[in-house]
Amino acid sequence: MIGLLAVVTLVYAVILVVVLAVSLITIGRALWSIETTLGRISAGLKVVERQTAPLGGYVSALNDGLATVSTGLGSVAGHLSGADDELAVALGEPVAGAATARVA
Repeated sequence: MIGLLAVVTLVYAVILVVVLAVSLITIGRALWSIETTLGRISAGLKVVERQTAPLGGYVSALNDGLATVSTGLGSVAGHLSGADDELAVALGEPVAGAATARVA
């Protein structure tokens, strides 16, 4: 009986080692594939970085210009809001933020 248990235990240990080895080999192959893919992505990103490097000065100038436009548009929005309020008063409509007169 003890001999049978020893053989079953030995067979189980061998099967366990084989299953673990296959699992580790599968994981290793997956990691190698991921490493290869990440290497290709890294190389591609370096090419993109090199090709877009000359655009840096233009982007800064564009951002500065857009900041100026944003300031100007804010001023225009304020003037349009004021004109809207004046037109509302002229037409007898309630103005946002102004006290409304009650009609009895």
